[in-house]
Amino acid sequence: MQRRLSKFGIGILYSFFFLVVFYSCKSDDNYNLKPVLTQEQQWTSDVFSAMKAIYLWNDALPATLDTTHYNTPEKALGYLSSLKINPETGQVIDHYSFLDKIGNLSGEINQGTASGDYGFMVTPAYNASNQVSFFVTYVYKNSPAGLAGVARTYEIIRINENDLVHPEVIDTYLDPTSAGYINMMNAFYYSNTASFTFKKPNGDTLTTSLNVGSYAINSVLYDTIFTVGSRKVGYMVFNQFLGASAQTELTNTINSFQGGGVQDLIVDLRYNGGGSVETCEKFSSLIAPSSANGKTMYTYILNPDLTQYYVSQHENFTTNFTKTNTFQPAKIYFIVSGNTASASELLINNLRPYYAGNLFLIGQTTYGKPCGFWATPIGYTATQTTTKEGYDLYAVSFEAINSNGEGGYYTGMTPGTTNYPGVVAYDSYWLPWGNLNDASLAQAINHISGGSFRTNSTQSRVKSVKVNPIFTIDRQFKGMIDFRKH
Repeated sequence: MQRRLSKFGIGILYSFFFLVVFYSCKSDDNYNLKPVLTQEQQWTSDVFSAMKAIYLWNDALPATLDTTHYNTPEKALGYLSSLKINPETGQVIDHYSFLDKIGNLSGEINQGTASGDYGFMVTPAYNASNQVSFFVTYVYKNSPAGLAGVARTYEIIRINENDLVHPEVIDTYLDPTSAGYINMMNAFYYSNTASFTFKKPNGDTLTTSLNVGSYAINSVLYDTIFTVGSRKVGYMVFNQFLGASAQTELTNTINSFQGGGVQDLIVDLRYNGGGSVETCEKFSSLIAPSSANGKTMYTYILNPDLTQYYVSQHENFTTNFTKTNTFQPAKIYFIVSGNTASASELLINNLRPYYAGNLFLIGQTTYGKPCGFWATPIGYTATQTTTKEGYDLYAVSFEAINSNGEGGYYTGMTPGTTNYPGVVAYDSYWLPWGNLNDASLAQAINHISGGSFRTNSTQSRVKSVKVNPIFTIDRQFKGMIDFRKH
């Protein structure tokens, strides 16, 4: 019987990694005198060796890499990840791979905790006075901001008693040299404490001094059950694919929906940048129809070398649905945006074959990331007992396809297209969660009640403001990460 790849242990993968490194270096060890490398250069060498072994697009990597040309591993990774071109777009395909300080990301996802921030996120948008402001999009309830009463919809009107909080815009992009942008970035990302004055939708203000802190993250930001005609509709805002804590929240929410007689489901993923593949599997099974139990959820595609090696070890590349409940909504609506990425997109893709004609996307084109990572130690070992130095390498290692062989959505999932039925809608950042005037939520409710989406929906207050790069503002991107490999 084949073992399942996602449960694969550390020994086999590292054995393969060792063989690749050993044989690629053997001739150099015998015949060449190697230069003495700095610590950063040695880490760069380790990054290159790891990518030769596990990188999905290792066919694009050079045969050798002169590590002395790169001051940091990040610069080398930037070069290596720029080599594979998407033939459909003519652009670099890998804008996903990255290096993380040891345990930062894995700790947040697996343990469900965050540290070093205020616990809220913002989006730039035009206010009623036609100025660009920063509006709060979501808040974690246990965070410093959550405990201070900050909420979605609030507009930042002052920072540290300074009202220069409105950045300038050049060709629809925020100007990073403008005072409003600089003041926001300094307070939001580069300070341990800051005073914020927020304007509420009713015109009242809230001034609070916030200190960065550590807190437990709540993945489900909001959930409720609507009555739409004779139907019960469950609505949930799911914001992060964390580990066990998120799985517990998901199970509790779905159990509540099942107990409440929910017939249709709306899952709001508009700010969900991904996370744990294991949690995605759990969520997929919780809301899949009973007919999907035991059938293919997704299959991994790896590079040819790694594929050949895993096949020789009798590993299984496919994950199946495992239903532990009887909840199966008649229709599922996913609210999405450009911030919807990776594990969020995997969730949608997993379910598409089993909800044909009854799965809809509402919102904006998703980020476009059908691939994921394994966390690979650079400069240390997982069992090391001494002080660890180095990085966790998240180099794209696999792509996932569903039971119909569908995947490859590198340009995103666009609502209202042939592959992704639904409708375009804009983020109503000025409305609280669950407000039926929210453009995306209203479209779902309209479809449930009348069988069609509204075609006269307008952009209303929304006027496009872009951030370059996107993650300058939004740090919620977590990718599609399978921690079970190591």
